[in-house]
Amino acid sequence: MRGTIAAIGLAVLAMITAGCDSGDSSAAQKTTPPTAATPFSPAPTSTWAAEALTAYRNMWAAVARAQLTSDYQSPDIPRYAADQALGYFVVTTKDNHSKGIVSKGEPIIAPRVTRETTESVTVADCVDDSTWLNYSATTGKPIDDVPGGHHRGEAVVTKSPDGWKVTHLTLEGVGTC
Repeated sequence: MRGTIAAIGLAVLAMITAGCDSGDSSAAQKTTPPTAATPFSPAPTSTWAAEALTAYRNMWAAVARAQLTSDYQSPDIPRYAADQALGYFVVTTKDNHSKGIVSKGEPIIAPRVTRETTESVTVADCVDDSTWLNYSATTGKPIDDVPGGHHRGEAVVTKSPDGWKVTHLTLEGVGTC
């Protein structure tokens, strides 16, 4: 079965191509693997980085809950996502809703801080959607028999007046991590 991330990735690519991303589209389409210049931090080194990681994890949990019914108007997602990242999930969830698709399971994530300031934290991840799959909302049967997989991801989590929110998210194709 094809994982939910693949559908989300296509929607993000469409948004970026259509100019819906306010940032640099060339940077949004590429993720640089970690190097000695950008080492992974296995644990956050500050309170704000820990809060940003919590927001990132909560965003994925909110998205998985919304995908159970393809609720593109879920109030949970905007609690943890804004800007491009929020648009990313609203567009794909609305598309799934219109096609009668729901997703069961949840992504397996292992986020790590790669850069942090008091206002912005960058997170690298390898998102595994092999157990977060698409089903027909009416029949409950799998959409197809193509499994998901591991997707290299990068997120920017930004401090806002109402807490930390994922504002930018990039996910690459299956097998990139």
